[in-house]
Amino acid sequence: MLRLGLRPQPRSVCRALAVLLFAAGSLSFAAESRLADAAEKSEHATIRTLLKQHADVNAPQADGMTALHWAAYRDDLETARLLMKAGANVKAENRYGVMALSMACVNGNSELVELLLGAGADPNTALRGGETVLMTASRTGRIGPIKALLARGADANAKEKDHQTALMWAAAEGHTEVVELLLKAGADFRTPLPDSGFTPFFFAAREGRIDVAKALLKAGVDVNDTMQPRKPTGKGPRKGTSALILAVENGHFELALALLEAGADPNDQRSGFTALHALSWVRKPNRGDGDDGDPSPIGSGNLSSLQFVKELVKHGA
Repeated sequence: MLRLGLRPQPRSVCRALAVLLFAAGSLSFAAESRLADAAEKSEHATIRTLLKQHADVNAPQADGMTALHWAAYRDDLETARLLMKAGANVKAENRYGVMALSMACVNGNSELVELLLGAGADPNTALRGGETVLMTASRTGRIGPIKALLARGADANAKEKDHQTALMWAAAEGHTEVVELLLKAGADFRTPLPDSGFTPFFFAAREGRIDVAKALLKAGVDVNDTMQPRKPTGKGPRKGTSALILAVENGHFELALALLEAGADPNDQRSGFTALHALSWVRKPNRGDGDDGDPSPIGSGNLSSLQFVKELVKHGA
């Protein structure tokens, strides 16, 4: 170049070198992540071959997903066993801070959860937002993983970033057996969320989970307890809202009747109006868009609003 009277261009040389290094690194990364790639596709024969060739069992893909992550994600117990026998790290995190145990709890495979726990996975493993594996399992409703986690010391009262607990998740989703199991493990059913005032009981009332509500009442919940939100919003429940009002507002008339039969006060108006007022609001005609035009809730159960009015009157409204 110098003999031709041309000067070298440092930037061009650097760019070319960077491209070459990136390409070499990419090829190296691809080669190292072959086991994870095979696990992603559930290619069992390839996985066995690579393990026999002593491929790095913990080599991640670009996003941090290891072969064990993919085995848990795919609910692939066979591959998980092979990988852990080869020394897979059960505490490896992907780019988003997710471990294999969290993925296994989403699927609810109790054998896989127990396998990971037995290999040293932390029963209090949590996502970056604070959702623990017990919360994940409680949300999905699979009882086996929950029993395994509790037996290994999972904290039944752990809270995520919004202060929600595993019991709140289970109550809202209507997983009665999970609720009962968590209650036996000492889960707190009284402490409300600091801002909204929701407890597991109020979540059950809002979602129409009649069996969960009954389980919580049996555990000692006061049927006439009210919500005390610290930061009430226009669309959220008002201060003084009872489970009865919450159930009626959401069209869960069978649950509302069960609450009446459990001793709920039909004339309680600490929220500013009674259950009968709430019912008349729920049944009002739609009026277009805006606050006055919200459609009636879909609700749950087979009890009609007219039948519920009769029950309200029968109970002293």
